[in-house]
Amino acid sequence: MAGSGTDVPGESLGHMTQERTIKLLLDRSKRAKRTVPIRRDFLQTGKTPNTQPGVMRSLVANKQERALDLYLVMAAVTGAGDYSATDWSSTWARTVGIFEEKSGASAVSRAWKALRELNVISTARGTGRRTAVTKLLEDGSGRLYHPPVANEAYFQLPFEYWEENLHTALSLPGKAVYLISLAQRKQKFPLAQAKIGEWYGLAERTVANGIKDLIHHEVLERAGSQTYETLAVPSGRASRPLYSLKDPFGHRGLTVPAPRDSSEEESPKD
Repeated sequence: MAGSGTDVPGESLGHMTQERTIKLLLDRSKRAKRTVPIRRDFLQTGKTPNTQPGVMRSLVANKQERALDLYLVMAAVTGAGDYSATDWSSTWARTVGIFEEKSGASAVSRAWKALRELNVISTARGTGRRTAVTKLLEDGSGRLYHPPVANEAYFQLPFEYWEENLHTALSLPGKAVYLISLAQRKQKFPLAQAKIGEWYGLAERTVANGIKDLIHHEVLERAGSQTYETLAVPSGRASRPLYSLKDPFGHRGLTVPAPRDSSEEESPKD
């Protein structure tokens, strides 16, 4: 039937699909736990009371969604050795749904440039006109990457993020709030829009839209409420909603409590 070859983007041009490209890259990573460890520094650097927004704030503020998408795939692929991956621009372009060679190369080049300027990757000319991309520390310091250790604050991004197509379904605010939710490392957690916006450098509207997007796509759900003490209201006691990530998008390996930082508010009171 005429037009049937366009059911899957890219196939009519004779290219591997976006879904298949990502799958092969994830398979190549050989990550036994099928998760990607990412330090909380990518979202928020420093410790209380001297925290500040991390690299993600810049990507969201400048609407660099492709750069964020490429960073997450790159972080998954670069799991051993010198933490680098050498691939054609067309391969990376397919991971963000671009199949035309010239426009794909241009989009990927702009994304790598943005990430280089944020000091979370370096690039070099590879073999066969390919580009070698090397992962650096998530804090934007430009230092060489090494895997997080037990006493560092980090979270695990599950492969289901790609396998269940969240990378294409979620908006940029949804992706940002999803990463923040993973970084809470709790089964239930608050997402106070003003505080989240302050801690991670996001506009309150962005946080609100992200929460709405995650609930719409059945990634996040309401999980009751929490009473806490605050001087912001006359009674000194207020309530806020709690949220939880739904399977299979939730936290992995919560056997060790998350280190306390400014993303945690006052302890709730019964």
